[in-house]
Amino acid sequence: MKLVFIILLFLSLGCSNHMEDENSKDINIFISSDHKILSNPELIREKFLNLLNDQELDFNLLTNEFYKNTWVYAFQSKKRWPNRYDINVKEHQPIAKWGEKNYLTHSGMLINPSINDSSVHLVVLKGKESEKFLLLDISRQIQNQLNRYNETIKEVNLSSAGVLLISTEKGAELVFTKGDFREQLERLEDFISFELFSGKLNNIRNMDFRYKNGISVLFS
Repeated sequence: MKLVFIILLFLSLGCSNHMEDENSKDINIFISSDHKILSNPELIREKFLNLLNDQELDFNLLTNEFYKNTWVYAFQSKKRWPNRYDINVKEHQPIAKWGEKNYLTHSGMLINPSINDSSVHLVVLKGKESEKFLLLDISRQIQNQLNRYNETIKEVNLSSAGVLLISTEKGAELVFTKGDFREQLERLEDFISFELFSGKLNNIRNMDFRYKNGISVLFS
């Protein structure tokens, strides 16, 4: 009898696992997003099924690594009887690139998603992580000035010595210092206003604002 009981128990466990696999395959998962979806749908499905198998549909159980290594910021799910789930994915909205691989998001997080959307144009920020919001603010203030002659920032780099090097999409370089940036930004504004209708601004190769009472400008 013991032998028969063990065999029956083994078979029942085998059937249970088989049925669980079949149920997982029968589940219909529909994934949507309010924006262009950047996430990997297969990875989202896998994580969702794992939660269902644990019989606890609690998205808090997902690890921080999942949210930092994908575009996923949050989930909302709705079950439609009998085996359909509608998942709305809220994703990180990138506002800048951080270094070569990371992204600074709308929530202030740094993420490193395995799938990147290279079609999104974002300024590249480089420096100490503790100064990421300062660099973002600096990039926006400079971009406001460059918009006046249709130039776009490509990269902002803050060195350990406090030197700000800004490169543009057209190949120009602007040099500031972190400590005197406000004053130097005013000089940039005045210079653009002076040269706005001269036709020379798009020929600038380098502008250095580190001088005490002036700037150095190199034209091509």
